[in-house]
Amino acid sequence: MTLDRTQQPPVTPFGALTMPQPSIMRLNNGIELYIVDKGDQEVCRFDILFDGGRYAGRIPAIADMTGPMLRKGIPGMDAEAIAEHLDYYGAWMQTGTTQHYSAISLFSLNRNLDKILPIISQMITEPSMPIKPFEVLKQQRIQQLEINRQKVSFLAAETFNNLIFGTSHPYARTTSTQDLEAITLQEICQYHHDYYQNTGIHIILSGRITDEVLQLVHRHFDTLSPRNTSPVVIAPITPETEHTSIIHRPDALQSGLRMGMPVIGSEHPDYPLLTMLNLVLGGYFGSRLMTNIREEKGYTYGISSHIVSMRDGAYFTIVTETGTEYTRPLIDEVRNEMLQLCNTPIPLDELETARNYLQGRRARALDSPFSMSDYFVSSIISGTPLDYFNIEDEIIRTATANDLMRVARTYLHPDKLYIAIAGDKNVIGEL
Repeated sequence: MTLDRTQQPPVTPFGALTMPQPSIMRLNNGIELYIVDKGDQEVCRFDILFDGGRYAGRIPAIADMTGPMLRKGIPGMDAEAIAEHLDYYGAWMQTGTTQHYSAISLFSLNRNLDKILPIISQMITEPSMPIKPFEVLKQQRIQQLEINRQKVSFLAAETFNNLIFGTSHPYARTTSTQDLEAITLQEICQYHHDYYQNTGIHIILSGRITDEVLQLVHRHFDTLSPRNTSPVVIAPITPETEHTSIIHRPDALQSGLRMGMPVIGSEHPDYPLLTMLNLVLGGYFGSRLMTNIREEKGYTYGISSHIVSMRDGAYFTIVTETGTEYTRPLIDEVRNEMLQLCNTPIPLDELETARNYLQGRRARALDSPFSMSDYFVSSIISGTPLDYFNIEDEIIRTATANDLMRVARTYLHPDKLYIAIAGDKNVIGEL
């Protein structure tokens, strides 16, 4: 058969996409274990989530620093020995922190898992927490913060969080150099005790999950003593009454901008439509914001919009940087694009392009057991039902231009925008 390269291949819409659900069991100590047994290769991924996160610490940096400290030593092994051990057995691990969870992620060959899991278990039960690596880590964080505070994008992001959450809300907490300097190793150890050893724990296993793998997980994690944590009392989100804030950075050549507003969370039936509308506006390279503001106006190198889902609600945000003199016209164009979505139905060809792009992106979550695991980890972190992928599929496949226009009018009207800018106020002027 000869391929005729002068003819464009036919484009067909996606069919229904279905995310296989994980098997759920419990270890003998009550830890929830989610199992995604897919794939033919003898490899697995091990994610462990601990209730806590930045929300639980005196300041967010305490949670952020505790994870890296786990790798600094366990009885009989310092940080260098741990790194060499993981490398020798072809394993890779990382730690991370969100607002409400801390996490350890591990990738390993199945045949070497018995050499790796004991180390992970000891990081949870008896990390060394040596003082010298702690002081080095603290200085690294201080230096990184000082660098970040010179960036208009960083300052705009901090200010935006204050606007949409309210300055007193834990989601809007900022960290100063003085805060970092005041952190003690004792605080790190106490946080580890409270939110790694004595908290709720979830484990997600993905890959080729054999009986031998499950036996190893039982052997090394049945010994933990997790407790059922009381639900965290979420502070009410009270956005500021003032919708615009400018952080003055004299002589800055660029302005950092964050625009957006609080929106509905994934528990709302309109949420899939909102994610689709966000894609049209600024969620991919062919979006309206990129086409207008980058390609046609040349105001910025890049601009994007996002829906960020959290345990208690969600927010919409537009992120960009621009030459200071283009700050005001860029904001005007953003408002115009949002207003256009509120008043005019999206043309059918644009709607189908966005729908196919979104479904293609969602389909990538089905590529491998590890991408499925990413989805389930994200679901637990954000409080989204595990079967949400399947729930939103029908809504996305049948959404109409009028559906999206209704959602734009309800949730993304430009009159609701909060705008945070970091730049030279003398050039930007009053908004």
